[in-house]
Amino acid sequence: MSLDTYSPAFLDLAYRPDLHQLTGRWQYSTTDAEMHQGYDALRRAALHYNCGNWLIDSRRCLNRCLSRLVWVTDRCLPQVQRELGTPLRIGFLVLPDYLNGLPASASVPVPDAAVRMTLFIDEGAAGSWLAQQQRELASR
Repeated sequence: MSLDTYSPAFLDLAYRPDLHQLTGRWQYSTTDAEMHQGYDALRRAALHYNCGNWLIDSRRCLNRCLSRLVWVTDRCLPQVQRELGTPLRIGFLVLPDYLNGLPASASVPVPDAAVRMTLFIDEGAAGSWLAQQQRELASR
């Protein structure tokens, strides 16, 4: 099944079977409704490929809002993990100043233990982390 079925215009989705990795690249800053639609597209593709390893490239998204981050980490990702029934590992690519754009009093929410996510500014480092996560899961 083509990922075009899942991909809205503002989110480029790709599945790499050799890495068992789903990649979502946001094309621009989105509205809240588009963000929800994009994460639903990621969810549907993940369910189709039974893939809990994601690389999310959000470097083109410049709108920073703690409520959006909380929605992703507290509501969306745990729901996807429950539906998949396997651990969810996500490497987020962000601009170097991303965290500086959040309010100083904000703390990055941490999802439940079945969902691990880490922020990266380097795509190679994100890929290495995801590969390590897969090796750890396979060795269990």
